[in-house]
Amino acid sequence: MVASFPLSDLQRTAEALCELRAHAVELEAHFTEALRRVPPQLEPSARNLIHYVGVRQHDLRDLQRALHRQGLSSLGRMEAYVAATLDAVLGTLGKLTGAEIPAFPAPPVGFDEGRALLERNTVQLLGRAPAGRDVRIMVTMPQDAATDPSIIQDLLASGMNVMRINGAKDGPEAWERMLEHLQQAKRKTGNPCKVQVDLEGPNPRTGPLERKLRVEVGDRLRLEKDPAVREDPEVPAISCTLPEALDALAVGDRVSYDDGSFRGVVVETDARGVTVEIRATAKENCRVKPQKGLNFPDTDLGLPSLTARDFEVLEFAAQRADVVALSFVRTPDDVHALGQALRERKGWNTGIVLKIETRRAFEQLPRLLLAALAHPPVGVMVARGDMGVELGFERLAEAQEEVLWMCEAAHVPVIWATQVLESLAKSGMPSRAEVTDAAMSGRAECVMLNKGPYAAEAVRFLDDVLRRMQDHQHKKLTMLRKLRIADL
Repeated sequence: MVASFPLSDLQRTAEALCELRAHAVELEAHFTEALRRVPPQLEPSARNLIHYVGVRQHDLRDLQRALHRQGLSSLGRMEAYVAATLDAVLGTLGKLTGAEIPAFPAPPVGFDEGRALLERNTVQLLGRAPAGRDVRIMVTMPQDAATDPSIIQDLLASGMNVMRINGAKDGPEAWERMLEHLQQAKRKTGNPCKVQVDLEGPNPRTGPLERKLRVEVGDRLRLEKDPAVREDPEVPAISCTLPEALDALAVGDRVSYDDGSFRGVVVETDARGVTVEIRATAKENCRVKPQKGLNFPDTDLGLPSLTARDFEVLEFAAQRADVVALSFVRTPDDVHALGQALRERKGWNTGIVLKIETRRAFEQLPRLLLAALAHPPVGVMVARGDMGVELGFERLAEAQEEVLWMCEAAHVPVIWATQVLESLAKSGMPSRAEVTDAAMSGRAECVMLNKGPYAAEAVRFLDDVLRRMQDHQHKKLTMLRKLRIADL
């Protein structure tokens, strides 16, 4: 067996792995304060996350190829149990080479324990998965769900596991009626269901508009602080619902509207607002509408993640919701601020979901996860619409993979969100690309569907896709069940 591989190659591989293992342990010293805030039952997860970060600070591709050639684990599935994986491979290399492997601290998480921790944390946050399906389904409530009980009953009967209420819409009276309808539906169907309330955060949107406004490439558009924008025949204008955001913009900063319906660049700034030159549109010309999202990918707005409106929503959510989702999170301090706000409102058991939707949140993800582990139960939502705008759609596939890996290392459940089966929910017919996306979503612990007249059909369709795919794929691990097409 060993004769096929020069002994020196095996020794070099073992030495490289020892260096990785040592670096992973040493990195814990840089996060002493963060680890101190994590409760004892989640400390193994926090340490495993740090180990994963330490390993991924290196380019492992040559090492992986060397391990693969030697018939050993190529480290491609180590997220949930990093040190245990490295130790297992080192143990085998030690036997093959006869070399003495240094004694490292015991792994914080073993192979079976890693999967069990992720499942435990997922159940605590999102409830138990339904029989025959490992992945939960979350659905955003339409406004009509406050007046029509059949909407929630149909969704629950179709397979919904988490009801999502958008805290930026409606108010406590409407939300309370939705919860009443959910209780009725639970009694009729016998199905459990968790409730998530999303905080809006410092979310800039377009303001009111009295006339139709269309833009195309080369046009200029004013974004102004005052809702009563002045008419200008040369440069049309619309207000921004977060005026202070415009103060942070500088010439050259990018601006995106409605998940990339148009993209532009700031070319002028003044006391009233900014002028944006349109550089690209999703269609030949783009209709600008009120209450649509604005993204400023290059700009640090310098605003706290919790707004005055969010604190009002928390008065309801801390008592009536199972989970609160934090929008536009940027720093660990934002996470701790929400944890403190929930405790002050006696939301002791209310879960926290971090919505990763900005460049800064993505780049800070390991630190955000360590902060979140101090306030269990916790999860992460991959807000792929905003992420695509902030990072560039060419990086979206790569970025969502990295979020999945980091969260698995922290044993934190992931919610896969934005435009999943959107054509089906809105028109009754999915696109081929959406079906593939839905199949890939099974690598998360929960998938979010948006509202639409065919939302119940979308839930049933997604339920079927997820049940089929879990026989073939678990996270990054391909499951080799018997294939009918292999019967020749």
